[in-house]
Formats: sequence, C-alpha cells, structure tokens
Amino acid sequence: MSGFARAPVICACLAALLACGSSTGSRGAGGGGTQQDAEASLRVAQAQALLALMVLDAASGLEAQRAANPPEREPDVVYIPTPEPVVDKMLEVAQIKEGDVVYDLGCGDGRIVIAAAKRYGVQAWGFDIDPVRVAEARANAKAAGVEDLVTIEQKDIFTLDLSPASVVTLYLLPELNVQLIPQLEKLKPGSRIVSHDFDMAGVEPLEHHVVRLPVSEKAHQVYLWKTPLVRTDP
Repeated sequence: MSGFARAPVICACLAALLACGSSTGSRGAGGGGTQQDAEASLRVAQAQALLALMVLDAASGLEAQRAANPPEREPDVVYIPTPEPVVDKMLEVAQIKEGDVVYDLGCGDGRIVIAAAKRYGVQAWGFDIDPVRVAEARANAKAAGVEDLVTIEQKDIFTLDLSPASVVTLYLLPELNVQLIPQLEKLKPGSRIVSHDFDMAGVEPLEHHVVRLPVSEKAHQVYLWKTPLVRTDP
C-alpha cells in the first residue's frame, strides 16, 4: 500500500482516537461514566488504531516483497493452509524414515516441511511461486529452529526436477496433480506421493484416508501413491 493509499486510513484511525478521547472525556466529566471507563475505552481505541496501522505496515511489506521479487507467473491456486491434523496424517501415511528427502510442491507457509524436519530429522524442501509465501516459510523455519534441515525456494513447480525426492506432498487441484505425472514418474521406485483432498485421475492410489476435524464439518481426504505409479488409463 502506497503512502497516498495509507494516508486516509491513518487519518481515520487518528480521527477515531480523537473522537473517543473527546467522548470519554465528556463521560468522565459528568456524562454518565466514570474516569476508569473513559480510560479503558481510550486504551481500547488506541489498541485498535495501533493494530490497524500494523496491518497496513504488514500489507505494505508484502507488496514490497512481491515488487522486489515478482513471481514468474501468477500462482495456480489460492493459498489455503493445510490444517495441522491433516499435516500429521499426511506425514504418517508417507511413512517418513531416516534418509528420506521431502519435497512440498506449493509449500505455502512451510508447515509440512517444517513438521517433517522437526519430527523425523529429514531434509525437506518447500517450493512456492509466491515470494511472500517463500519469505513467510523461511521465517517460520528459522523460528522453529530447523533452517539447517529446511530449504525454501521460489520456483515454478512444473519446471522442477523431482528425482532427488523420496516423498512428495501436494495440496493442489486435480488437474494440476495430473499435470505433474510426467515429473512424478521420474521419482525413484518406492517414493511416496501424498495429496491433501485431491486425487490424480488416471493413477490408482495405494491408500485413501478420511480426516475429520473436531471443529469443522468438512472431511479432508488424504491420498497415497508409490512409484512406479499404477496407471488406470486404457
């Protein structure tokens, strides 16, 4: 957000603060409230204004990151983070073991590769085309203390050589899973591919699990394939 775009919002925040201070001052001077009420209301207004400015600063920072390091093209999907219980199930189904290399295609905030590194001590790579998600994932890996195991790169996943991976995780759309098949077929025999919610038309999954979250009515699907892929196409 530019300085010109920020100015009206900042003015609105300041106006709200002034209005709150004026009204609370009136109540404290005999308008029906106590001085404590007035001070509490003013603190709430100050906190709300500060939060609004912090959100603006964050938005400005994200725009700056995209402008400095624009993606090669627009992302193929809208970013929706995988719920933690689904992450747990995906890693369980993948049967990650010592020596595995995990690739997450469209890694978002990095939660899958971070969880894999923390729990199993494996090398994990996250790839995303959005520079904002890349920056967020790198920061999250550092905060989790696994930056020595987790590598995050800004890449177009459809141009990647996936052959170094032994585990590949996906949360894409069905047609994008299908688009990845030629790359996935180059994985070493016995490599595992795990997808959240979406299957892969023309390829028979080895396992299909349903994850139900206690706070959501939506059932999440987890699919597992192993290489060599079993094609069901005629």
